[in-house]
Amino acid sequence: MDRPSLDTLAARHALGAPAIDAALQLTGLRPDPAQWRDFAARLLHAAGLAGIGAGVVFFVAANWQRFGTLGRFALLQAALVGCVAIALWRPAPARPGQAALLLATLLTGALLALFGQTYQTGADVHELFFGWALLALPFVLAAASGALWALWWGVLNVALALLCGWLGPDHIVWQFVAGWGVGRPLLLMLPWALNLLAAGACLALQRTRLAQATPTWLARGLATLGFAYGTLAVLLVIVGDGRSRGAPPGGLEHSGVPFAFIAVALAIGVATWRARRDVFPMALVAASAIVLSTTWLGHAMRLSDIGALFVIALWIVAASTGAGLLLMHWVRSWRVAPAGAGAAA
Repeated sequence: MDRPSLDTLAARHALGAPAIDAALQLTGLRPDPAQWRDFAARLLHAAGLAGIGAGVVFFVAANWQRFGTLGRFALLQAALVGCVAIALWRPAPARPGQAALLLATLLTGALLALFGQTYQTGADVHELFFGWALLALPFVLAAASGALWALWWGVLNVALALLCGWLGPDHIVWQFVAGWGVGRPLLLMLPWALNLLAAGACLALQRTRLAQATPTWLARGLATLGFAYGTLAVLLVIVGDGRSRGAPPGGLEHSGVPFAFIAVALAIGVATWRARRDVFPMALVAASAIVLSTTWLGHAMRLSDIGALFVIALWIVAASTGAGLLLMHWVRSWRVAPAGAGAAA
């Protein structure tokens, strides 16, 4: 029996504290000292891997003049080859193999940064991160680790954020998309779609043998990033910022972007309501709705006096309180109701 099943049982039969304590002891769901030690060992193991990766990079940086160009590349490449050799010797899901592949992913980024710093190729930062994600993808696929997938998606999202939200209007990317009438809101829908699709893929793969590589927290993190990108895109439409040069007022950014975001958010809300297992997607929908409605209200009222600020503050308090109460109600009721039940909240 897992913890959610035990919570459902306790809520359904209104178990008291002594009964719940006995159930935790009998099912082994309360961590014992051995489990706490194992958790601490895993945490220190992850911290040690991060320290090794950072130590190699800092060692090269601290001895920049002493090694020379060939020595710097030789050191990082030797470390990378060593990591690959360990991964081949003890392949994942063995812990040494996963640790070696994690270090190989970090060293790949360090090598790309060293190459860009040494030869000054003129490549933009987002190109470096895209290259890092592409070259590290074989390591991530071989590791089949949720932590390594989280690192890879983090690198890819940095690249997407730099490409879609950081580049100036004089960059070649903007000069290209401006001819298509694409502004920043529409461009931000690219990482919005990628992150939401990845979150859905994680949830689907949890029913397969790849469940270990797609933990629930990874799906939640990707969904959070997706909603953040989508909310920002609609927010830019509301305030009228980010329109491509030469694009007419209105157009695709001012109609398609909000419609697509709202439609997908409603679809996610309906699917979550039918499943009745995890309230987290509902929390994302509520948070996005509060941010966008508050922005629209402030933009419409133009904050001309203290009364407008008072109205906006009142709306934030009321909307946040209502959303919090509704979400907590769903948390309690969905623990008791079986999955897929259609009972009214």
